Amino acid sequence: MERIPEATSHAQLLIPQDQASRKDPDAFRASFDVTQAPAAPGCYLMRDRNDKVIYVGKAQNLRARIRSYINEQDERYRVKFLMRRVARIDFLVTTTDKEAVLLENSLIKEHKPRYNVQLKDDKTYVSLRLNVQHDFPRVTVVRKIRRDGAKYFGPYSSANAVRETLRYIQKLFPLRTCTDHVLNNRTRPCLYYQMGQCAAPCVGYIDKERYAEIVEQVQLALQGRSDELKKRLKEQIRVHAEALEFERAAEARDRLYALEQTTERQRAVKAGAAGDTDVFGLHHHGRYTEVQVLFFRGGKLTGGRSFTFKLSEMPIEEAMSSLLLQYYGEGALIPPEILTPIPLDDSETLAAILAEQRDGRVVIHWPQRGDKRGMVEMANRNAKSSFEEKQLAQQANTDLLHHIREALKLPRTPNRIECFDISTTQGGAAVGSMVVFEGGEPNKKRYRHYAIRGVEGQDDFAMMREVLLRRYRRAVSENDLPDLVLVDGGKGQLAVATTVFQDLGIEDLPAASIAKSRAQGDGSRSPERFFVPGRANPIVLPQHAPAVNYLARIRDEAHRFANTYHKKRRGKAMVRTTLVDIPGIGPQRAKKLLNNFGSVAAVRNAAEDDIAALPGFTQALARRVKEHLSGETSTEDAS
Repeated sequence: MERIPEATSHAQLLIPQDQASRKDPDAFRASFDVTQAPAAPGCYLMRDRNDKVIYVGKAQNLRARIRSYINEQDERYRVKFLMRRVARIDFLVTTTDKEAVLLENSLIKEHKPRYNVQLKDDKTYVSLRLNVQHDFPRVTVVRKIRRDGAKYFGPYSSANAVRETLRYIQKLFPLRTCTDHVLNNRTRPCLYYQMGQCAAPCVGYIDKERYAEIVEQVQLALQGRSDELKKRLKEQIRVHAEALEFERAAEARDRLYALEQTTERQRAVKAGAAGDTDVFGLHHHGRYTEVQVLFFRGGKLTGGRSFTFKLSEMPIEEAMSSLLLQYYGEGALIPPEILTPIPLDDSETLAAILAEQRDGRVVIHWPQRGDKRGMVEMANRNAKSSFEEKQLAQQANTDLLHHIREALKLPRTPNRIECFDISTTQGGAAVGSMVVFEGGEPNKKRYRHYAIRGVEGQDDFAMMREVLLRRYRRAVSENDLPDLVLVDGGKGQLAVATTVFQDLGIEDLPAASIAKSRAQGDGSRSPERFFVPGRANPIVLPQHAPAVNYLARIRDEAHRFANTYHKKRRGKAMVRTTLVDIPGIGPQRAKKLLNNFGSVAAVRNAAEDDIAALPGFTQALARRVKEHLSGETSTEDAS
């Protein structure tokens, strides 16, 4: 019996009896009785000869949809390709079309079918959050949109775009940037106040009403409504001047001037329609589909995002519907209007689902003429351009990997490279790292950290051996070997790697080490050198060659990744020795102290009564914490 996701557990699973044991796709198509398919809304799960779900679809009438597939009434190549692989179909009947849409999304996430569209990098979407329910709100960066009464703005396609927007907001509007804890405990203004980038609500330099005016202006700026904001600032200048409030009038004047200077430099494209709209575009090339979404905010183009789907065999209309639900279901900001490049049969159902998520009306529209059609055509052109750029980049990466193969005399093209590095400070909190590059790009889902367990003291070779053994014992059992193993270091580190591979019976696994360029006595730098098994002298390539830059980039990424984890472990070790050594303070109470006060230094400076007020703390325990940390301070001062 198929397990049904909890969110749609009321759906009924139906498996036609005559196909329970059939495994051959040709026999299945020849004998399948379409009348066994329910004439009701729901989802269908197509399975291959190995009983693996390869495609999940939805339909308002399951029988009609499956009949078109079985009888080959659907002439599209994609559908015919898919049906040649189907050996069984299960049905999940729902009460309404809306339930079918939600169920399809849940099943795709659960089974991850090969031929369904699946968004794999939704976490990259970032938005700005403004908690307007707070007396003195601040702008924060978030990845998840919640129904918490706050205002959300975005999405932004990259962290750089978010940082640029935050700099713009911070320059124009003196909102606080500190946390609530700092706001409630600060006794004097911070540096941002001195720079004119904070109104210092922490010490009462601005009241709630004046701060709320600034917050309203920030919302207008983030919504792209610059013209309206300018009008309001001009009106504020007039009102304050008439009331002889010349200082406040000057503040509004300076803000207006900075806003005009900024908007003059902006080159946002005007859209044909006002308001907030997401516009989707499509481009097909063989079995590849490129989807582009453009973000229009306040009638202006503010950014975009593209997705490439490979070997997708589902009908494009179904792919588009599935993509919309996945895209907006994973935290993307939902605008009141969504434009699509093709008509969607379930657009009204999708709009109803998104309207519930947005807490407001949503319209999904396929424009056929006018300005909105022009916006869709722009998205289509951007999808084509994005696809062509990715194809060029992919070809460049392919050429680069071929060059590396030739330069290092490798038996095959190193499409997947795993690189290792060790980070330690006098043997303490030692860690190893593995980063993975595939097709010329980092695959961060495969990155791994390794806490060194079996090596005492400073022995980099033994640490590298431990990490490689742990990684490749598992890789051998899972048949998951890379095309090239790269280690940071020289001939010694490479010897460790080759010995490990011999011990594991994978001595034919290609390996190399990269020795970092270093400053020499005459002021020059030594070249990046590569060592490979069976060769005494290093391989020295032209130092500005793309192959050298690429391999050095992988090495540097492994070094960065190891150092980040090393610092984290050292920090935890320092906190543990500082707080957990206090009698009566275990890991849980230490965690409460850090969560509430933010750092050991903040705990040291906190009032005894504030510590005693925490759950699980007493006045005596709080006094013990203060005495212990004060004693540490005295010792540090004495030394």
